[in-house]
Amino acid sequence: MPAANKRLTDSRVRALPLPDSSEVIWWCPETPGFGVRVSATGVKAYVLQRRVEGKDTRRTLAKATGTGAVSCEAARQLMTTISSELALGKDRMVDRKAEKIAAVQDGTTLANALKAYVHGKRRGKDGLALKERTKADYVSMIATGGTAKDGKPFADGALASLAGKSIHRITAGDIREVYSAMLKRSQRQATYSMQVLRAVLNWHGVAVADSPLAKATAGKNRIILAPTAGKPRPIPAEKLAAWWAAASAKGGNVAADGCRFILLTGCRPGEVFGSEHVLGLLVKDVDLIGGRIILQDTKNRKEHTIMLSTQALALLAPHIKGKKPNAKVFDILYPGKTLDAINAEAEVTGITPHKLRHTFASVAEELVSGYALKRMLNHSNGDDVTGGHYVGKSENQLKTAWQAVADFITGTIPLDTDSDIGR
Repeated sequence: MPAANKRLTDSRVRALPLPDSSEVIWWCPETPGFGVRVSATGVKAYVLQRRVEGKDTRRTLAKATGTGAVSCEAARQLMTTISSELALGKDRMVDRKAEKIAAVQDGTTLANALKAYVHGKRRGKDGLALKERTKADYVSMIATGGTAKDGKPFADGALASLAGKSIHRITAGDIREVYSAMLKRSQRQATYSMQVLRAVLNWHGVAVADSPLAKATAGKNRIILAPTAGKPRPIPAEKLAAWWAAASAKGGNVAADGCRFILLTGCRPGEVFGSEHVLGLLVKDVDLIGGRIILQDTKNRKEHTIMLSTQALALLAPHIKGKKPNAKVFDILYPGKTLDAINAEAEVTGITPHKLRHTFASVAEELVSGYALKRMLNHSNGDDVTGGHYVGKSENQLKTAWQAVADFITGTIPLDTDSDIGR
């Protein structure tokens, strides 16, 4: 192997000639065992060579050119670290190979474990599988970053750094590193990633030594996951009439009418417009004669009946006429541009389709009982024995409740701009 005439530097490394074939290593005359491997294709990488237990051992340090390249001096410092590790019997390359072999042998990389979890997990309270959107959210956590179809870049998934690692080799340090990295994005993403990681490990029966997610770990060494907190941002009360007027002016527009329907009923946006995982509201879900819609597969996996106000019925009728039973009522996925225009005209900001559901709930809270509102929003009773086993609401009672909310929103009931609704 040739030796460079002078000490290797960044500029000299860039100027090293390419071999005619295969590769060649240029050794630094001033740093024994430090060199640059150059291939005929132009790939250059820093290497070290030293004797370990009587044998010459060579290791690649880092790229010298291209994406992820390091400076010559940084490579020298890395050489010192890895050379010291080799002297102490620690070999990073051997460790990585052993980890890959172990992962292949037991077939339980985190990526494989998470995929098995989303397909095999069943909810304890009803034995149902996870919803498709939930599955997609979880799997996205192990995806590597790239560029979306619209050209926008997206980052690695929250657990992508551990995707190829055996779940039996995940350490407490690994968990803390992921949590710290996700905190730089947001507290919510950090918490969510830890909840998913913990669920996957528990499902596979893997106990990480001194895990910062385990209750048995000392408090000072534990990651305390922040409780999920909602941030309701309804349309301000003093702007509600203006918003309704702006949306009504676009009557007949599928996006505008769909948004108005969410506001009048409290439906989730996906239940109305659908998404890549659900179809949304279909013609066959609507009973115009009975004045109701029946949602079959809701977020809490329960059938949900919505009693329609006269205003909601009037909105639906033209979007159903002439359509087949399996057709979508509001045949659009993303009403964003139309909603932005409505918001601008009403002089409100930040109102998304889900914020319209917030607005419905904020208005209804002033007009109906808490148990009626809970049923209107299709929220689970959880441990609420009173609501789940003692308080019943008839369809007539709920229809009256939905009608009261619709009358308030559309101005049939005078709007009190001094109320606390929406604030």
